[in-house]
Amino acid sequence: MKEYKVSGMMCNHCRIHVEQALNSLDGVKAEVSLDPAVARVEFAGKEYTLAELQAVVSDKAGDYILSE
Repeated sequence: MKEYKVSGMMCNHCRIHVEQALNSLDGVKAEVSLDPAVARVEFAGKEYTLAELQAVVSDKAGDYILSE
């Protein structure tokens, strides 16, 4: 499991968007929390790079920034 900081989330609606975007990837199980603003991501099989995770969040959820 890896943890990533998530910038830009203001409310539970934001949190759900980020969580759904991450969980749309094959083999990913993500849980996102608001306080702290963190995504906990488990990989089954392929371990996606931060850039790959960021791309799906940007595409499906909007202007949220993942960082290590």
